[in-house]
Amino acid sequence: MTNQVPETTSQPTSADRALDKRLRRHVIGRIRDYYVVTVPGFEALCRRELVDLGLSEADMRLERGGVGFRARFVDCQRANLNLHTATRVLMRVETFPATNLRRLAKNADRIAWELFFSTAKGLSVKVKSHRSRLYHTGAIAQTLESSIARRLTQADRAEQPVTVPQTLYVRVVDDQVALSVDSSGESLYKRGFKSGPAHAPIRETLAAVILLSAGYDGLMPLVDPMCGSGTFSLEAAMLAKQMAPGIGRAFAFMGWPAYTEKKWAFLKREAQSRIDVLDRPRIFASDVDPATCARLSATIGQHGVTDAVMVEQKDFFHSRGDHYGRTPGLVTINPPYGIRLGSQRQADDLFRAICRHLKAYYRGWRIALVTPNRELARRVPFPARQMPLFHGGLTLSLVIGTI
Repeated sequence: MTNQVPETTSQPTSADRALDKRLRRHVIGRIRDYYVVTVPGFEALCRRELVDLGLSEADMRLERGGVGFRARFVDCQRANLNLHTATRVLMRVETFPATNLRRLAKNADRIAWELFFSTAKGLSVKVKSHRSRLYHTGAIAQTLESSIARRLTQADRAEQPVTVPQTLYVRVVDDQVALSVDSSGESLYKRGFKSGPAHAPIRETLAAVILLSAGYDGLMPLVDPMCGSGTFSLEAAMLAKQMAPGIGRAFAFMGWPAYTEKKWAFLKREAQSRIDVLDRPRIFASDVDPATCARLSATIGQHGVTDAVMVEQKDFFHSRGDHYGRTPGLVTINPPYGIRLGSQRQADDLFRAICRHLKAYYRGWRIALVTPNRELARRVPFPARQMPLFHGGLTLSLVIGTI
């Protein structure tokens, strides 16, 4: 007969129950201000995604590079999970005036930091200041770090383990201080899909913005004929299959006191139930480099989108629109430019050759084409509109039209 060790479960203390009650009242159940950082110039696309999640458009405000909205904590989690065009989601903690460090500390000490952080360890404070007497960003960060540490020590939270690194964003404009907690952690363009080297890969959020701007609906065929690491193809696959882009990654809010595994599991099941299984691929990726195609094929198989994407080794200049079915769709191209080709003239010549081939063999197709400069964008031989695009410190042009 073996000795049975009785199972023991820790019972919540009165302090734990009091904190849970405050969390439900002030974080979980309360409608708070949130802010989604997105690609500058394409804020309306992000707003549309938020509305599709069921959030009220009346409570949204568009700013350069982001969308503000009012919602509950569960909506914040759902936004991180489902938004294709978002870079990160911030939750506003507090705003107040401050013209010096003493006033900053006094206001910060009034905030119940234990509702937002379990520990001050591993906390990063990022500060930007414009047109304010409170201008020393290092001193601002140190003042807030000290305030948070004092408050959590008083709340017996100082020795909590660091589970997920946290970031507090501080924006000081005209002596007004805005404090926001980052709910996302790593930038949301990191879907957890791609691996391996790629030459100047376009970010996933930027690819999603380009696809949606070009009218991609997930139903039409999509050709990605210079696919590289496959960003356009993978983003299109998620749109076609209605797959939440954040379904395979972690987020900073998982380290918040208000977070529960049970609620998150429910949101993931909700997202997984919407994923479609396609009867045949709608996305056709190709590249002249066999190693590039092999890596993308492995990625597609690993992440369960083989029903959406077909990969083929092929030179773009051997491709034709009628190879991909009778119905025209969308062609997406981010051609090599700059240092990837060695000279500006080579990049310009390649761009012109791409446009000639598109006009000859993709008549009736929509096109989303990234160009290295505005002058080239003006010379495309088919009706198109162009929009500025910011990528990797470069100002590019996005050409969208119908061939």
